[in-house]
Amino acid sequence: MKILIIYSTKGGVSKVCANMLYDKLMGSFDVSVYDINDNPPPPNGFDVVVIGGSIRFGKLNKKLKTYIKAHAQKLSEINTALFICCGFTESFEDYASMQIPKQIIPSLGIHFFGGELKPQKLKGVDRWIVKTLRADMLNDDFESPDPTRSPLPEIVPENIYRLADRIRELL
Repeated sequence: MKILIIYSTKGGVSKVCANMLYDKLMGSFDVSVYDINDNPPPPNGFDVVVIGGSIRFGKLNKKLKTYIKAHAQKLSEINTALFICCGFTESFEDYASMQIPKQIIPSLGIHFFGGELKPQKLKGVDRWIVKTLRADMLNDDFESPDPTRSPLPEIVPENIYRLADRIRELL
């Protein structure tokens, strides 16, 4: 089975997630991974296509959306999954409904892979915004915070592995 994984990334989180998925699938399948900026191939000839990226300021990468729209017909005919990386779990459903082009309903679903807020991976205004968000989240002054919950967003490996298992079931 041939699998195509396409991602977009600014701070590297989506690349990490795409590579984690690749690591779980390689060996059993013929898997290709492309950054959207590296002109990925069309989905023709692939049995499964996984497309994803980070939400930046409430939006999915424009090139990723253009790719999805351009290949919507083929993506609707094959096993397709989409993933979103974002730092705010509670916003995932909104992002999925507003940012995934309506031309495609992914047969393998839309998945939340988590996110990170690491200013050292960013520059300029992006870096300043992430530093400010981190500071606000770490200095949260709720009376009784949940000690089991990390105040900062993290990648959710179990969601990535769940998608890999779902793809394996297609054999």
